[in-house]
Amino acid sequence: MSSELESFFAEIPARAASKDLSGVRATYAFVVVDGGKSWTVRIEGQDVTVRDGVEEDADCTISASEETFTRLLDHKLGVMSAYMSGKLKLSGDLGMAMQLNKLIP
Repeated sequence: MSSELESFFAEIPARAASKDLSGVRATYAFVVVDGGKSWTVRIEGQDVTVRDGVEEDADCTISASEETFTRLLDHKLGVMSAYMSGKLKLSGDLGMAMQLNKLIP
């Protein structure tokens, strides 16, 4: 498993502290389909937590290969391009997925 992905998810709460997340209440599951790793990110206003694994009540699930997630983080692949090409899969509340841009640039 990429240490870059591990670091990214570990740093989300600290990064969120500088963002205006007022009014955002969402739970996201991120699944690395070829690595067996997953995280749940819960946002309740400025309170942001990250846990290993997928919580059943996630509003939106985002699945991709480790390579795709890494390329997205490195800005070598765009989210829309990854989604349209089938490299990134979304399920659940897609409106919630759109709110991710408040947290993840």
